[in-house]
Amino acid sequence: MTESVPRAAVEAFYRAYISRDPQRIGAALDDDVEWHVNGPAEVIKICGSWRGKTAVVERFSGLVPQVIAFKALEIEHLLVDGDCSAMFGRLTCHHRETGRVISHRVSHIARYRNGKVAYFRVVNDTFDAAEQFLGHRLNVEDAPGADEGNLIAI
Repeated sequence: MTESVPRAAVEAFYRAYISRDPQRIGAALDDDVEWHVNGPAEVIKICGSWRGKTAVVERFSGLVPQVIAFKALEIEHLLVDGDCSAMFGRLTCHHRETGRVISHRVSHIARYRNGKVAYFRVVNDTFDAAEQFLGHRLNVEDAPGADEGNLIAI
C-alpha cells in the first residue's frame, strides 16, 4: 500500500517549482524521479523526458532558462488524493529566442514517494503553445486525416 502525501508537501513542491530555483526543486524530488513534458520538442525545446533528480535539476538549471524566462504559474485547481496530485492552470513565460510572451493551459499529474515527487507528467495545451512559440497559426487543413475530422498531433 502506498503512503498518502500530505497536502503541505504538494504545496511546498509547487512553491519550489514556481521559484524556478533548481536546488529547491531538487530538494522536493525523489532520487529516481521520472519527469515527462509532452509536446513537440522540435518546436517547444523544453519538452521531453528526464530520469533521476540530477537530470531534472540540470534541466531547470540549463535547458529551461536558455529557452524561456518563467513569469507565472496560475494554479486554478490543485487536487491531492492518496499518493497523487493533479494541477490545472496557466503557464506564462517569455520565449528567449523571439521575446514573445507565451501563455497556455497546463496540467500536471504527480505521484509522490516519501513526500517527494517520484513521477511528474506535464500535459500542455501543445497546439496553442506551439503556435505561440512559432509565432503563427498552424495550418492543419492539409494535414493527413484532416478531411476525415481526425485530431491532428503536431
